[in-house]
Amino acid sequence: MLLARRSSFVITLGFLLFSSGCGGNGGDSSPSATTPQEPAATESSTAAQPDGSDSAVAAARVTDDPIEAAYFGVYVWKAAVEKAGSFDIDKVREAAYGLEFDAPGGRKRMHDSNHHTYKPVYIGEILRDGQFKIVKEFNDGGLVEPDAYSSYLHPDGDVPSPTGGPVAGAEYPQPDVTDDSVKVGILHSLSGTMAISETSLKDVVSFAVDEINKSGGVLGRQIDLVIEDPASDWDLFAEKARKMITEDGVAVIFGCWTSVSRKSVLPVFEEYNHLLFYPVQYEGEELSLNVFYTAAPPNQQLVPAAQYMLDDGVKKFYLLGTDYVFPRTANKVLKAFLLAQGVPETNIIEEYTPFHHQDYQTIVQKVKDFAASGDACVLSTINGDSNVPFYKEFANQGLTSADCPIMAFSVAEDELRAMDVPPLVGHLACWNYFQSIASAENAAFVEGFQAYCQANGLK
Repeated sequence: MLLARRSSFVITLGFLLFSSGCGGNGGDSSPSATTPQEPAATESSTAAQPDGSDSAVAAARVTDDPIEAAYFGVYVWKAAVEKAGSFDIDKVREAAYGLEFDAPGGRKRMHDSNHHTYKPVYIGEILRDGQFKIVKEFNDGGLVEPDAYSSYLHPDGDVPSPTGGPVAGAEYPQPDVTDDSVKVGILHSLSGTMAISETSLKDVVSFAVDEINKSGGVLGRQIDLVIEDPASDWDLFAEKARKMITEDGVAVIFGCWTSVSRKSVLPVFEEYNHLLFYPVQYEGEELSLNVFYTAAPPNQQLVPAAQYMLDDGVKKFYLLGTDYVFPRTANKVLKAFLLAQGVPETNIIEEYTPFHHQDYQTIVQKVKDFAASGDACVLSTINGDSNVPFYKEFANQGLTSADCPIMAFSVAEDELRAMDVPPLVGHLACWNYFQSIASAENAAFVEGFQAYCQANGLK
């Protein structure tokens, strides 16, 4: 039987006061697990929804890890522009290195060179109201240094050099900046299979821009948004990115969710030496001078989650994902880590389904058989709307978190809004931010985002 879940952890830190420099909590590159000492939080009471259910579907807008990363990414770009005193791409890039900032979930900082973010790492457990109780923190609550390349795939530290950046003598499209305005791009799927996750990122970037404009803008200029819907079509991501850079003259683009969409646009950003802020956890194995990765690489999500399950008594791992770059590479990292910890290869199963896959009956039956011994879990890299039928079938076949916990890497509060939550209670996710973080600053962020969405009719 699995060990009892740990008690909750709460933090209180400020947000949105930016400064440059390299101080603050550095943390180790490999997070050390610690058990929080705060008393366990009780499950939030769930008010009846208009349809009579206690599902999170009809609940107010929520925040989650990619939403926080997208939000503070806008402020990191603003701080870098103001530090550089320019919208010039190369100057902004250099100014972003080492920036310290207070985000809704607490103090963070940009890495000095590898384009990632020092962040805390948490394990959260699903509650009936669609929120997460934080049951584990890592690195004693401090920030974990990000690794673009996993030490489990590169044990000797032999990693590729960064790609992209300016080429001597080359000329690139320049941002369309006037005395009064600057254009900024949003590139997120507002339709198709990934709209369940990406629409909220468009909304929160718009929220951050609205705040910035009301406070005076960037270098005295108001931000004009250019919003494109690539409609979960990976080739269309590249086409839309090219348009925004070469025709619209945006100074920066905030966008992409899936790694396949990021891989699609990467040649465009490197061709034009432009900047993308990418706000979603990813598989690592990439470092471009034209991308700032504001969410987690594997050592800030995948590896800590697997370590948590090992510590909780799990001996068998079902690696289930959507068939594309992130799950395939993430599972290479996970499998290498598990083998290094002594897990037999026979105790690890990998399986993949296409985007928008809906029929999980056979797969869940296989999971049920695999978990019959009582010491198995699912490490899920399922993305997009396929999560809805997967969790539904899991519950339909009578499986619970006590039988076989699901540790998800792409399910957070926003996805839970579209799901029947009560059967999911007790399942887990590993993120660097949860809406349930208890601080006045985070409460203000959540309230502000919800109010902005309500005022603008965003659902």
